[in-house]
Amino acid sequence: MCGIAGIYNYATREPADAHIVGQMATSMTHRGPDDSGTYFGDGIGFGFRRLSIIDIEGGHQPMANANESTWVMLNGEIYNYKELRTQLTSHGHRFRTASDTEAVVEGYDRWGNQVTNHLNGMFGLAVWDNSKRQLLLARDHMGIKPLYFHDDGRRILFGSEMRSILQDPSVAREVDPAALRIFLTYGYLPSPHTLFKNIQKLAPGHRLIVNESGARLERYWNAIPHIDRTIDIESATERYTELVNQAVSRQMVSDVPVGSLLSGGVDSGMVTASMMRTSPESVQSFTVGFGKDFIWDEVDDAAETARLLGTEHRSFDIDASGFADFFQASTWHLEEPVLSESTFAYHELTKFAARHVSVVLTGQGADEPWAGYARYLGERYGKSVRSLVGSSAAHNVMGHLPSNLYTERLRRATDSLGEHNDLQRFVNIHQVFGSNDVNDLVHRDLRDETRDVDPLEPMRYWQRDVTHLDGLSQLLYIDSRMSLPDDLLLYGDKLAMANSLETRVPLLDKEVMEFVETLPPSFKLRGRSGKHVHKLAAKNWLPDQVINRRKRGFATPVDAWFQGELDTFLHDTMLAADSACGDHFERTELDQILAEHKNGVRNNRRKLTTLLSFELWHRQFMRNSVSEVVA
Repeated sequence: MCGIAGIYNYATREPADAHIVGQMATSMTHRGPDDSGTYFGDGIGFGFRRLSIIDIEGGHQPMANANESTWVMLNGEIYNYKELRTQLTSHGHRFRTASDTEAVVEGYDRWGNQVTNHLNGMFGLAVWDNSKRQLLLARDHMGIKPLYFHDDGRRILFGSEMRSILQDPSVAREVDPAALRIFLTYGYLPSPHTLFKNIQKLAPGHRLIVNESGARLERYWNAIPHIDRTIDIESATERYTELVNQAVSRQMVSDVPVGSLLSGGVDSGMVTASMMRTSPESVQSFTVGFGKDFIWDEVDDAAETARLLGTEHRSFDIDASGFADFFQASTWHLEEPVLSESTFAYHELTKFAARHVSVVLTGQGADEPWAGYARYLGERYGKSVRSLVGSSAAHNVMGHLPSNLYTERLRRATDSLGEHNDLQRFVNIHQVFGSNDVNDLVHRDLRDETRDVDPLEPMRYWQRDVTHLDGLSQLLYIDSRMSLPDDLLLYGDKLAMANSLETRVPLLDKEVMEFVETLPPSFKLRGRSGKHVHKLAAKNWLPDQVINRRKRGFATPVDAWFQGELDTFLHDTMLAADSACGDHFERTELDQILAEHKNGVRNNRRKLTTLLSFELWHRQFMRNSVSEVVA
């Protein structure tokens, strides 16, 4: 786990600015406090920061092949590197280190750009081919690791974090109006969008090939699922169990201590249990809580799971008193505003875990491919409901329900009930602000400037692959490549790396995902219960009392905090005379959103978190120096 950055002057062949390359790498010292390195060639400059995990002595980067015609930087881990080494050795390649990065070096020499097709791992990587004067950038299949770039038509700047690109003062810091409208729709920025007008995010499973002619984007992972109707439940459960065990075993490889982030749920529990079978030593596990008064607190459940599994367990609590500082710190490290109010808690949890271990495995990633969220129930059975009662009846019922988190979820569900267009329905299920809401919220000039922006386009890009599938399978496919990597996995990586902690997600292993996506929807969502085969497989590791616990997710008490202790903070932050929200949005609309939530008229947690996240992001990245560390 590291930070990579660089400059390629592809049109001019001018030397890369060594000072800026150095600053780009230094800005990500938190991602790699153990080592650093640079490489400069014909118009190219690489800067690297390393968190040493595998081959601590021999894994220095940038790393070259024997004749130094190929140079590689890797952020992440290649889990099948041992298999690749064996395969490449049989073809005459010789290895000088035990590093997984060298498998990429030698793999590129054999397969060229197609090396990405042979990798199973989490990565953002850069390969410089000196003979071709070609730069290859790639992001892993599921988008576990981020990679950003800026292309001005003459040169390309890239980095694991946007702050590295912003070290170059010629890269203007401007809000992208189109991206802002998309952010208000989803509560995060789907690839390739960022809120910076001139910075893009490489999408999962994509590579960017840059040479003297310019940049060419390619999608290298095209595993389009086709449902296997011949497999039975027992065989699917057995195969899934085998694949998860293999993935956990691969991802336990490390030369430093490995722990787990353990909630009270089935996903992190089964990963931790599999770790216990693999590890020769006791596994350390970590949990964050919010006190006994919070109904969704997971500390006791996690402690019980830890006791049953025999881990060395630690937990701690946080409360509203530190929210403003925590949220500001997490926004700084995220570099992108996101809806999730769990970011601040995750930041503190990874900081806590990093005091004891350098690597953790998590249970992240099971809900999207396995239909673990309540929203998937509506998609699975919505067609029947539409034919029986229609959307108008559902809306009438909604008007008489109390305002809370659950009714807000139901409102989104009913918004989708009457929509027969699959793509629009998927957006309705996810949206924070609908199209009319956005038009009411933003100032007239911004509304006019973004009127032609199509918020469906990010989803359309992924959906076009799977129109042959049923609606539920389409939505699971899209979510696994859109909201999962650019929301949950983004903050999973950024906030852990802010604390120099590597997080691994074995349930998103490439082989696991390619199998899961071939299973029929009834193997995932059965009755009202999601993750059917996933939970059947969990019986190999966990007792029923853990598997059958009510799903909590990574919940926080922010709803109540926004009505109570944090009401003044919200109001003063979002409605300050010089606020970014005031500059971009109608103050009467902001007042109404705040008042509705405070008075219990409507649960506006998602809208408030989205707006607060934008406000804090704008203050830190549009008004302050990017080198000014907040946390």
